[in-house]
Amino acid sequence: MNHRKLRVLCCLFLALTILITQTGCKKRSQRESKQSVKLSEATKTIAVEDLLPKTTTVTGKFTREVAEKVRDEYMYGTLAGQYGKFDTSEKYLRKALRMEPLFVDAYHNLGLACYKRGRVDEAVAAWRRALELAPNYAETYYNLAIFLFDMGRESDGVKLLSKCVHYEPFHLKSRFALGRIAQRRGETKDAIRHFRAYQQRDKGDVRVLIALGELYLVEGQLDASLKEFETAARIDDKNPRVQYQLGIAYHRRGLLDQAILNYRRTTELMPNNVDAYINLGDIYSGRSEFASALASYNAALSVEPANTYAARKAKQAEDRLLDK
Repeated sequence: MNHRKLRVLCCLFLALTILITQTGCKKRSQRESKQSVKLSEATKTIAVEDLLPKTTTVTGKFTREVAEKVRDEYMYGTLAGQYGKFDTSEKYLRKALRMEPLFVDAYHNLGLACYKRGRVDEAVAAWRRALELAPNYAETYYNLAIFLFDMGRESDGVKLLSKCVHYEPFHLKSRFALGRIAQRRGETKDAIRHFRAYQQRDKGDVRVLIALGELYLVEGQLDASLKEFETAARIDDKNPRVQYQLGIAYHRRGLLDQAILNYRRTTELMPNNVDAYINLGDIYSGRSEFASALASYNAALSVEPANTYAARKAKQAEDRLLDK
């Protein structure tokens, strides 16, 4: 039996083993999930500079460069991690590293296994070692950034995400995170830049289409905003956020009939969306359709009774109806 067939059989055996343990060994799984987090103050407060490699020279070996026996152990450990068997994953990844101490991918995945098991100190040490061996290993910067975010260190995390996209410009997870953070901070142009980079690899992510549409609205680019929302709606027409934002885009452009359709669709998909009811009320009120306006404002109040704007507008609509 050649090594390739052996690897396939090993993977199949691991998959079967995982299925058996997941259905028949619940006590062990519960015991593993209750492991305490091992995080020292030194790791928690480690300086960003100490996480970064001191050189740009790659001295480590990647999967394609290691011996087949080492690769077998690595593949087995990696597959175990993908199935959530992090103890098994760690065992085989460490075995691969004993066989090849310069194995960059094994250090990276070992960090993931340790982090999932709550052993943060060991995870960070493994990732630092991966970067020492391969300073251009983009995914490791991403994982260290997530660690920093978990520590509440957003600015430091952003620095490492920026390092990640420096080495891998279209790293989707980093671009999305950077875009979201920039959007929340009001850094509109930076957010657009990151989401546009994301779309170089994935043009169909509804989350990114919505985010870009919202950002273009802030910038006053109504045509660009509408284009993003319409694309999102073609992909997922049952997404209430897409329908609501489409309503906003048409509303801003003065296309009120279309805005009404989208706001109504929003309330069908998300009956507790107060803003959609209020916007409908405002359109109807502007058209002097006060009965429809009152119904819309009252619908908003049924969801959020303390909404003072809806209450005031409902009273105005009711007064106009009584004046007729």
